[in-house]
Amino acid sequence: MKRILSFIFVISVVFSLCSCAEGTENEIVPEFSTVVDGIEYGGAEFVFAQRNEEHSTGDEYLGYVVNTAFADLAISRIKEVEKKYNVSVVIDMSGSDVGYLIPAETISGLVHYDAYQTASNPLSSLVRGGYLCDLTSFSDIIDYLNADKWGTKEDLKPACWNGGLYAVIPAAWPILKYRSIDGAMVVNENIINYLQETDPRELVERDEWTWRKFEELMPIYNHINDSGDEVKALETTVHWLFRTIHTTNGEKVVIKDEKGDYQLSLHSPITFEAMQTAWNWTFGEYSTYVNVNTGDWKVLLQNFIDGKSVVTLMNGTDLCGSENSIAFNMDNFGIVPFPHGPNGSVSTTGSTITETRFITGIPLLCKEPEMSAVLLDAIYEPLPGYETEESIIEYLRKQYFFDDRDVLNFVEMYKTTLYNYRCENVTDAYISIDRNKTMQETLEKYENADEENRVKYVVNIESSADEVFG
Repeated sequence: MKRILSFIFVISVVFSLCSCAEGTENEIVPEFSTVVDGIEYGGAEFVFAQRNEEHSTGDEYLGYVVNTAFADLAISRIKEVEKKYNVSVVIDMSGSDVGYLIPAETISGLVHYDAYQTASNPLSSLVRGGYLCDLTSFSDIIDYLNADKWGTKEDLKPACWNGGLYAVIPAAWPILKYRSIDGAMVVNENIINYLQETDPRELVERDEWTWRKFEELMPIYNHINDSGDEVKALETTVHWLFRTIHTTNGEKVVIKDEKGDYQLSLHSPITFEAMQTAWNWTFGEYSTYVNVNTGDWKVLLQNFIDGKSVVTLMNGTDLCGSENSIAFNMDNFGIVPFPHGPNGSVSTTGSTITETRFITGIPLLCKEPEMSAVLLDAIYEPLPGYETEESIIEYLRKQYFFDDRDVLNFVEMYKTTLYNYRCENVTDAYISIDRNKTMQETLEKYENADEENRVKYVVNIESSADEVFG
């Protein structure tokens, strides 16, 4: 019903603006036929727009670095789908602002894109503006409750609105779902060996990787190397540090009060302890050991590769995404969760999602939404040789990471990741913290705005996600 009402709304806008266009030729809609072994689309063109912008640059195809095994498998899959369904798949990576074009084309009555893939922030305006199909109407084709294929509830929260779900992610394809992770702590293991210190992986195993333990290690990690250069214990940015520590003291981003209402943990006493700890690291007694980088992510990434800090915080793309990522450029690194607070545990990893990458939706006025759903479902079947999560984890173990514990830690970060509502402006306090205000003063400054955005966005998204996923 939601899909029908949304469609009627868009059509009414189209007719009200275009009623004077009498005498023009009618749009030719392709006739699809059912054959013995399934559906075929009579040579129809399926235009799949992709705007998967990365922190790290590098040529890619459907999310994979070109001339790699995964890119080759992706190319083969497209050819298989074209042959099976008698369709021409066009991957549009032109870079045009589809977030603007789809609304503009919808008003004109025709959208020539049949599917759209990008990060969740630019997609959100299409979700909330009614320009995408509610995929709950196609549950018999796209089984969005299958998290292994289409993403978890946290992955898909940005696509939830007004009780519907308007996008999914290709979670069954290796690596892609992990690239939305924010807050993985990366360790330069060569420096740990140089300092003859205990590997942080061991501290995680013993559940000793806590805020206080890291504070004990900061003055040890911070040192002068053999070249006479200072090496910081931690290099990061203010907003990355605060958004990662946010959930490491046992509270999620959104909590329910005694009335069952959705509230922001950012203003609770338990999470305040996390915020105050990060403030002390950035501006207080531990700031000597922390370099707060104000440059872009390429600078921070390169600094870590060059050995200018013992640990840093990374997103999944800069860790294992493109040719400029850590995995492609470092010989010996480790992956551990962020240290946890007294109310947290090894399962409160600090991993969050600022933007869900590779999120994929179907424009409401494309050629045929059902065709788009069928083809997306076929394209994003598991790639051959990587049909199970175990096979993908084994690939990570062999190709990306240096230690089994890195794989376990990284996969656990994905399982415990939480959508952090950064793109809904709920965490503006993160990026505005400075030494001239106390942590409490900063939170108070944004309390009213956070409440406004909680009511405007969080309640709708959380209740919609609960409705869709149960």
